[in-house]
Amino acid sequence: MKLLGRRKLVTESIQSSEPLFTPLFVGGPPRSGTTILHALICSSERTNNYIGECSYFTALLQPLATGLNVFDAHTRYYFDSREELIAHHGEILDCELQRIWRRLGRPEVVALKDPMLTQFFAITAQALPRARFVLSARDPRATISSRMEVAQRQAGGNPITEAKIAEFCDEYVRLYRSVLDNRQHFGDRLCIVNYKDLVEGSANRALEKFGCGRIVPERVSTREDNPGAFAMDEWATDLLGTLPSTKSINRFKAHLDSRTEELILNACGEVAVELGIFT
Repeated sequence: MKLLGRRKLVTESIQSSEPLFTPLFVGGPPRSGTTILHALICSSERTNNYIGECSYFTALLQPLATGLNVFDAHTRYYFDSREELIAHHGEILDCELQRIWRRLGRPEVVALKDPMLTQFFAITAQALPRARFVLSARDPRATISSRMEVAQRQAGGNPITEAKIAEFCDEYVRLYRSVLDNRQHFGDRLCIVNYKDLVEGSANRALEKFGCGRIVPERVSTREDNPGAFAMDEWATDLLGTLPSTKSINRFKAHLDSRTEELILNACGEVAVELGIFT
């Protein structure tokens, strides 16, 4: 039965003249607003309901990244070209997405989110030509400040060192750069959404034009009606699983001293300008 089911997936995909669905991936560094962005997208009638992060699917991208990184030394013995490797792995990813699509009720758009998938956006775009990508762009001071709060909770309230803050800044720059430096692979399949616009509601129209369907903030899933998807842990804040709120836009001002703010701006300011956060 398992084999027949797998064959049915492949056969249906081949026989269909139109794509069965559109994969849409939501990314951005941790604490950059990916959760509320994903929840808003999932308020559309075109998408699946809000669900937890697709870390399992993200892990499927690591073999492709590894194969490309060591192509000249190792992978060339198994594939004639990088393009063949990407196409082959794309078939594997597409098969898994079809399984997810069925499990989620066959929506027009399969909307999945994981901040750590962001580093693989560029190769995912090559492997899945019909996939679309939404990137949450948030002020580095707010993002790093929130990241520091998480680390402090995990450390039992102990202060966060400057070295740790530098790590968070490196993560912020690395993840955004992995997209910004590879724009040629996305074309019109990338939508960058400013977090401020997102929580104020002005980004909804851009998401709708991008193909997400009509955004209905009142339909955003909450902790009360979907507790399993909003598990409370060290990463959770009092805004997790609530409707969009502007409360967190300038929340960092109460948490960062001038020295830390300067460190963050020096490390991340250039990327923030390129994202359109700072002008």
